[in-house]
Amino acid sequence: MTLDKKVTESGAKAHQRDDEEWRVKPYSLWHRKLDKSLYMLDVDFVEWRYRKGIPVAVGVMEVTRVDNGITVNDQYLDAIIRRFESRDFQATATRIVAESLKTKAYIILFREDCSEFWVYNLSERNGWVGYNPDEMEDFLKSL
Repeated sequence: MTLDKKVTESGAKAHQRDDEEWRVKPYSLWHRKLDKSLYMLDVDFVEWRYRKGIPVAVGVMEVTRVDNGITVNDQYLDAIIRRFESRDFQATATRIVAESLKTKAYIILFREDCSEFWVYNLSERNGWVGYNPDEMEDFLKSL
């Protein structure tokens, strides 16, 4: 087993495996069969920055995808908020994780081909903001 790290052209850590297997799926499926008091929720991403040489969390991200060809309108965006806030425990759990890390929680909706992005500030319950790829990068840099 090699510990060499693959990096992208920009120098960021690249996907380290050659396959697309969801390696934790067996554990996730197993855990879903346990007593319902054992509640597990994954956080999709924690965005980090180095500040004075120390890694600092700058955002806790829940990420969801919209397929190409689907229209994203207010009703679509409202349905995502309802799912996160009412149907699932995701919004509450994500806010708690963000607060614990002294940062904010966000929902990021992205178009399947990463041509469009929408960001909702879950901590402040602020409305959605739409971005193209360059604007999304600027948003992430601003955190």
